[in-house]
Amino acid sequence: MKVQIISNVINGNLKRNRSQILETIKSFEGKDVLITFEKPKKKRSNNQNSYYWGIIVPITKQAIKTEWGEIWSSQKVHDFYKMQFNTIEIINEKTGEVINIPKSTTENTTTDQEEYHLQIREFLKEWFNVECPLPNDDLTLNL
Repeated sequence: MKVQIISNVINGNLKRNRSQILETIKSFEGKDVLITFEKPKKKRSNNQNSYYWGIIVPITKQAIKTEWGEIWSSQKVHDFYKMQFNTIEIINEKTGEVINIPKSTTENTTTDQEEYHLQIREFLKEWFNVECPLPNDDLTLNL
């Protein structure tokens, strides 16, 4: 089990979510634990999310319709991209077999999300010869 709780340290003491932290510690009674401290990372931005759903996904749907003759929903495009470019690799330590499991893009940092967008733009160019505009490009979609 993995638990993440955000707090802040002031004068060597945890100041936020103390009761939740204490309850979590109690839930691990008698067990070994790994404690990691790190600064929280900035999650993907609303602008990145808008760019993805408002530009990348519609352009992909149009490219798939034009090139493959198929009509995909926005969710199908999203699921496809997560499986291709936003996965967690899990290794079976007994066999060495590797599987990739799609992760939610809501877990992406702003940097992770931009890398995800870059991979998708490269995919669109390679597979469909479609140039996907960058987030700050002025454009109007005529789909």
